[in-house]
Amino acid sequence: MTDSGLPTSEHLEHLDTDTIADLIENLLPAQEAHRAREHVKACPDCQQTYDALVQLSEDLAEEGREDIPMPTDIAEHLDQVIVSESVLRSSTVGVHSLVQIREEPHRHIPKLLTAAAAVVVVAGIGVGVVIATKDQAADSAAGIGPSVLPSGVPSLTTKDVGPDAQQWLESTNGPLLNGTATEQACARVFASGRPNPQVRLVQPAKVDGKRALLIGLQGGSPRDIQIFAVTGCDDPGGVASPFYDTNVTLRNR
Repeated sequence: MTDSGLPTSEHLEHLDTDTIADLIENLLPAQEAHRAREHVKACPDCQQTYDALVQLSEDLAEEGREDIPMPTDIAEHLDQVIVSESVLRSSTVGVHSLVQIREEPHRHIPKLLTAAAAVVVVAGIGVGVVIATKDQAADSAAGIGPSVLPSGVPSLTTKDVGPDAQQWLESTNGPLLNGTATEQACARVFASGRPNPQVRLVQPAKVDGKRALLIGLQGGSPRDIQIFAVTGCDDPGGVASPFYDTNVTLRNR
């Protein structure tokens, strides 16, 4: 045990690689994500794995910006995987055939890198890291594109709030502040009562069908942003009332 009463790294039960990968991709529920994030901070081994996966995600995203020819045998194998998945998830999977990918590799390869049932080994850091991508990763874009910005008042579900906010912020070099002067003032008042009042995101949205304001506040590091979905900011003098929050990790910081 440390002087603070926290367990030392040798007494921590390490997170599996899937959990750490889901933490980076913001696929974990808010409470589970918070526990995982706190564990990573306290565990040097898991922090090393976390840093390696973040670097891997950045490297793959960089590769995905180039037009990469896909070998025919790999394309045919993955085509079978995607067709099988489409039978079960035809309403949610956006790509049903690798014909699309072969015709538009620049557009689809970043998503394929996370959606395909592939295994990637990271070497040279003292530990071997193996990623077995889950079905849920198909719902998250691996590429960090410069044009992924909100337009107008986007309609989202609560599960979209984290991934979408992550993409918006990764597509800018600084804060992304949209909305009316009233909404921005409401966001600043809301932030003033938080431990870190630095506002990184203000974005009007419809979340689960109701008008809301997404507010992003700086976390403990430049990569970490806490996202709140609030109501009550529409009218002058309104008070923000949060009904959903999550944490995201920016992969290009």
